[in-house]
Amino acid sequence: MKRKVAITIVLSVAFVAIAIVAGIFINNSAGGDDTSQEPQQALDSRLSLSSLASSGSPVRGDESAAITIVEFSDFQCPNCGRFARNTAPQIVEEYIATGKVNMVYKHFPIRGPDSMAASLASQCAGDQGKFWEFHYMLFNNQEAEGSGWASAENMKGFASELGLDREKFDSCLNSEKHRSLVESDLAFGQEIGVTGTPTFVIVNSDGSEPEGILGAQPFSSFKAVLDTKIGL
Repeated sequence: MKRKVAITIVLSVAFVAIAIVAGIFINNSAGGDDTSQEPQQALDSRLSLSSLASSGSPVRGDESAAITIVEFSDFQCPNCGRFARNTAPQIVEEYIATGKVNMVYKHFPIRGPDSMAASLASQCAGDQGKFWEFHYMLFNNQEAEGSGWASAENMKGFASELGLDREKFDSCLNSEKHRSLVESDLAFGQEIGVTGTPTFVIVNSDGSEPEGILGAQPFSSFKAVLDTKIGL
């Protein structure tokens, strides 16, 4: 059952954790006293588009858009694949292509070593300007979790299909060039309370007023939040 609760503020070393528990979403309607203001600002800063982009996270859409969707995802996650194939295209058409919203991808590889391999491979594709194309190729060819379809060797095959420079791609993947970025994404998600995939945090571009959506919800669920934030 889907429902919303007020954002839970947990003070911890000048940081606000967003508690996202199974089936429960977040918004920022809870009030706060002066003692929570500084930690809230720290969270807002880390969720701002400028901070997310500077950390190396792939961004899709106009970076001047007022609203950002932050997606925490795992390439082996069936519900993540369902979102990518069914809901994301509608969001892209109505909000991203029109310049109203942008989207940031954060890695949350929690389904075994192949999840990490796929995350690393996607960032290697990103080095050649093809993160989103590789991202959709993986989700469109997704097979059962743990079946081996997302192994490092298979990632190289997908790179060939996409026409990437294999020498550069293989070197990047074999060296695990982007492991620190992926591990940083995972740690950040855990710090703010992400426990499963896909999890979405929808924020103003400065990182303020976060609202959460958990799971591969229908387009209507995203539309309701986005239209409210945009003021439609």
